[in-house]
Amino acid sequence: MSDPLIALAGASGWLGRAIGPALLRQGIAAPERLVCVNRSGPAPAYGDWPGLSWQAGLPAGADVVILSVRPQDFRDGAWDCPGALVISLMAGVPAEEIARRTGSARIVRAMPNAAVEIGRSYAPWTASAAVTAEDRAMAARILGATGGQDEIESEAQLDVLTALAGSGPAWSALLANALSTAALQAGLPERIAHRAAEAVVCDASQMLAGDIGQAGALVQEFIDYAGTTAAAMQAARGAGFDDAVKEALDAATAKAREMSRAS
Repeated sequence: MSDPLIALAGASGWLGRAIGPALLRQGIAAPERLVCVNRSGPAPAYGDWPGLSWQAGLPAGADVVILSVRPQDFRDGAWDCPGALVISLMAGVPAEEIARRTGSARIVRAMPNAAVEIGRSYAPWTASAAVTAEDRAMAARILGATGGQDEIESEAQLDVLTALAGSGPAWSALLANALSTAALQAGLPERIAHRAAEAVVCDASQMLAGDIGQAGALVQEFIDYAGTTAAAMQAARGAGFDDAVKEALDAATAKAREMSRAS
């Protein structure tokens, strides 16, 4: 797809204001070929490109339409673009509904997360049968502009990944809060408790980067060492840590599927 006309709906939303500038900086979209769609006009995140086109609705003839809007706004709006590759970043809106409302059969559903703001998002995506190899290459470039991306097999898998990767920093925040709260209850000063939790969740976790498949082996290594960390790991598991995480993922996946059925 050479020099496509890209329309970014929700360009000033929390995802859009990261994705749009990333597409421009990396040359995936030329300024004159990117149309920013919102109801409020130019946004500060695009200050380096003062000549961008801002519109309240989709432009005619867009080659790619990125839907970075709330499901309710999508359902309340007009999104006719039968000739476009449509890339949806919406949770809970199935491809069938997107195709029906846009008139396009070429639908990609993706689920990036809040780490788009630092260029470290992970965006799994799935494509409808009409999506071509060229479309797939374009979707991978767009979704890879703010982090990693992978094509997956189905919307059912995307529901699971919405619960997991789509949560962004939420799981890390949950663990960090639990660790710092426990440290405070043990009598540590607040500043020290917070710094210690940050060292575990944000810093030490980098040792797993690129090798997350070895996490289970690392846990077992600590358990086999039979020290203080082993005591912590065994207590956490004994209290139902693994089961609690699975139950939480199952609940979030069920919610994603419930949202899709409600469409």
